[in-house]
Amino acid sequence: MERKLFSESWHRVAAQKIRLRPSVRVRKQFFRGSTWFIANDLYGDQFFRFRPEAWDFIARLDGTKTVEEVWQMCLDQNGDVAPGQGEAIQILSNLYRSNLIVSDFPSDVVQLFERQQERHAREWKARLFGIFFLRIPLFDPDAFLNRTMRYVRPFLSIFGVVLWLALVGSAIGVAVSNWDALFERGQGALNPANLPLLLVAFVLAKLVHEFGHGYAVKRFGGEVHVMGITFLVFTPIPYVDATAAWAFRERWKRVWVGSAGMIIELVLAAFATFIWASTGPGLLNSWCFNLMLVSSVSTILFNINPLLKFDGYYILSDLTDSPNLQTRGMQQLSHFVERYAFGGQHSQSPAASRGDAVWLAGFGVASWLFRVYITYTIIMFVADRYLGLGFLAAVLTVIGLVVIPLYKGIKYLISEPRIERVRTRAYLVTASFLALCFLLLGVLPAPRYFRAPGILFAEDAEFIVARSSGAVSNFEAAPASATAGMTMLRLNNPELPLLRRQLEAEREQLAAVERLQMDKEGMGREVLRERRRANDIRIEELEAQEGAMEVRVPKDGLLASLQPKEHFQRWIQRGEIVGESIPEGTWRFFAVVSQQDVNLLFEQEMHGVSLRFPGNAGKVVEPSGLQIVPGRQEYLPSPALGWRTGGPIRVREDDSDGVRAAEPFFLVMLDVEATGAPLHHGRVGLARFRVENEAYLKQWYRKIRQVVQKRFQL
Repeated sequence: MERKLFSESWHRVAAQKIRLRPSVRVRKQFFRGSTWFIANDLYGDQFFRFRPEAWDFIARLDGTKTVEEVWQMCLDQNGDVAPGQGEAIQILSNLYRSNLIVSDFPSDVVQLFERQQERHAREWKARLFGIFFLRIPLFDPDAFLNRTMRYVRPFLSIFGVVLWLALVGSAIGVAVSNWDALFERGQGALNPANLPLLLVAFVLAKLVHEFGHGYAVKRFGGEVHVMGITFLVFTPIPYVDATAAWAFRERWKRVWVGSAGMIIELVLAAFATFIWASTGPGLLNSWCFNLMLVSSVSTILFNINPLLKFDGYYILSDLTDSPNLQTRGMQQLSHFVERYAFGGQHSQSPAASRGDAVWLAGFGVASWLFRVYITYTIIMFVADRYLGLGFLAAVLTVIGLVVIPLYKGIKYLISEPRIERVRTRAYLVTASFLALCFLLLGVLPAPRYFRAPGILFAEDAEFIVARSSGAVSNFEAAPASATAGMTMLRLNNPELPLLRRQLEAEREQLAAVERLQMDKEGMGREVLRERRRANDIRIEELEAQEGAMEVRVPKDGLLASLQPKEHFQRWIQRGEIVGESIPEGTWRFFAVVSQQDVNLLFEQEMHGVSLRFPGNAGKVVEPSGLQIVPGRQEYLPSPALGWRTGGPIRVREDDSDGVRAAEPFFLVMLDVEATGAPLHHGRVGLARFRVENEAYLKQWYRKIRQVVQKRFQL
C-alpha cells in the first residue's frame, strides 16, 4: 500500500506536547504471527490495539517532547515502517476521541470532561437507537466471583471437560431416544399458556450463561466489574462485562471465555433433559422441557451466530485473529469508496493484506445486511403485540439506519480534509452513482410478480369411503395403482348378523300381533304398520352394510391409502375415509392470494403464471387456464397449507382442524394439463403471477405502505 510521509495538516499538531493518561495499562499480544500492543484504559474500562510502529510513536509521548520531535525520533529509528505524518495525525485523533491523552495546556482539563461527556453522549445515543438491546449495568460481581471461585475451579479443568462430554453425550442419547415426544411437545412451545414457563426458563438459562463467562474470566486472572440486565426485545436478560478477556495474550483463553457461556448452558440443558425424561406430566416436567429447549436451541441458533455481537462474533474474531470485525469491515468498505471511487490518497486500509481486505469487506456487508434483517423482523414482532412501541422502534430505526448515515455522508463530502484535493471528483462520483441508482430503480420498468402458496389436486380424484363399520380382516399389500371395482379392504363385524337376526325376529313378532288385530279398527293397527315398515328399513340398512364389508376402488388410477401394517387391528368407522383414488388426467392448483396482492390480481393485466414445487425448483409448470373464485374465502383448500401442519399460511388458534385462515384470502384455480414429475396429488407449491412491469422504487414504496397500514393501522 502506498503511504505518504508528509501531511498538509501536520502544523496543527507538530508543536503539541502530549502524554498518555496514567490510567492506561499496556501488554503484548500476537495476531497472525505479528506482535500487537493492547492498551487498557482502567478509568473507562476500554481496550485499544496498536501495531508496534504505532506503539513506538505513542510510547514516546511523555509530555516533555513535541509531537514533531517524537515523530522525527521514530523516523530515524524505524525508517520506512515508521508512521507517516498523516498516520500520526490519525493515531492522535483516535487517542483524543477515546480520551486517552492529556497535555499541559490549561484548557485540557476542560476538554477532558468535554470528551468524557461526548463519550457518554455517544453511549446514550447507541442505547436510544438500540432500543431492542438496551443494557443497564447494576452491580459489581467481582467480589462474589472471588469468594465462590474455589467451588467452581475444579470444573474449569480437564476433569470438567471429561464430565461435560459425558453429561452432554448422555443427554443427546436421551433426547434421540425420546425424539417423537420431543417433537410433539415442541409444536406447542409458543402457545400463550406456555409462554410464562418459557420466559422464566430463558432468564435462568441466560443467568447461568453469563456466570459462565464471569468464572472463565476469573479462571485466567481477569476481573469482572459489571453485571446488569439487557432488555432484548423488552425481555430482561442478565449480562456480565467480560471484556477483560481481550487482554489475555493466549488466543485459546479468549476463545474459552467466549465459549464458556454456551458450554455451561448445554450442561443446564443436559440436567433438564434427564429430569424431563424421568418425570411424568406436570409443572416440573413442562418447565424442564422449556429449560432444555432454550438452553440448547437458543445457544446453537443465537449465541453462536457471528453476524451479531454475541459469543459467536468474538469467538470468530479470536479464531481468525481479526479483532473489531464489524468496525473494521465498515472501515474497509469506506476505504474502498474513498480510495478507488473518489481517488483519495490519504485513506488507510485496516487490512494487513489483500485477502484480509476482501474478508473484512465481505463480513462488513454480511453483518450490515443481517442487522437490517433482524431489526426489521424484531420491529414486526413487536408491532404485532405493542403497536406504540413498534411504531417508535420503527421511527428510531429509520433515523439510525437512514437519516444519521445520510447526514454523516453529506458532512463527509463537504468537510472531510482527506478528500480536499479530490472533493470535486467525490461530488461527481456520488451524484453519478445516485443518478444511476435512481435511473435503475426509479425510472426503468422492472419485472413485477406476486406469489401465492397453494396445493395441487387431481381434478377427478375421489375419496374411498367405508360404507360399513368393522375391523380390517385382510392384510394384503395395497398396490400403487388399481382398477375400478378392485377390493381394497375387507372388514369383519360379527355384530351386524346378530342385529339383523334380532330385527327379523322383531318383524315376525310384529306381523303376528298385526294378524291378531285384523278384526279391529283404529290407531293400534296403523302404529303396528309403521313400526313394521321402520323395522324393514333398518333390516335393509344392515343387509347393505353386510354387503359393503368389502371396500372397493371407485375408478381406475393411482391409489393413496394406509398400508396393511398401518391398518392392522384397526376398527374402521362407517363413513371414514380410508384412501383416495387418483385417476390420470388434468390437475388443478388452488392458489391462496393474500389481501395485499388482491389489487394486482384484479386490476393488473396478467402476463403469465408459473408453478414451482419444493424439491423441484428448476422444473417450472405452466398452467393452461385461470379462474378466480368470487368472494373472499376463509377456509383453506387443505390443512397442509396451514401453520398447524407446517404450511405457509397462518390459521386461527381456535380452529382445531387447521383450515380456517387468520385473514381472509382470495382463491385462484389454475388448470394444469402436464403429466409426470413434479405433479403429485396433494403437493404444496408456489404460484408466481407476473403482471405489468413497474419500477422497483414504486414496488417497494407500495410494499412499505401495505406493511405500515397493516401493522400500525395508519
